[in-house]
Amino acid sequence: MDRELFRDAVTTKFRDKFSKRTDCLVQYENDKHVDIGEITLPVLYYEIVYSNSEQADLNANPYIHDEGNILVTVLVREGTGTKEPIRLREECAVLLQRQYLAGAQMEVGKLLPNSHAVKGWIGYRVSVPFHHYHF
Repeated sequence: MDRELFRDAVTTKFRDKFSKRTDCLVQYENDKHVDIGEITLPVLYYEIVYSNSEQADLNANPYIHDEGNILVTVLVREGTGTKEPIRLREECAVLLQRQYLAGAQMEVGKLLPNSHAVKGWIGYRVSVPFHHYHF
């Protein structure tokens, strides 16, 4: 249940920040897909990736310690410049980093190399590490 609460809290953060914006679209995790062949706006995509889960203590109801990353990609059409995707990527990092959200502690976002162009789109990426404890 704690993992679901965390996913819902991340989605709420993105929805509250970007749902009424006209300068970008958000692709929520496990949501209907945005057809990038039909749009020109930047698309923000995020996913939560767990990298490790382990027993955190040895009591009768042992806690589980999860670690992972929220991976955010700002997709833009190739040749449209770098200012907008860098600004949006930074907004996403600031939105999540150094937060305590639904039991998870998020760390400082780490910039990742841009993706290579795929079908005319380039991804500007940031990874925000997190960890949390739960039963």
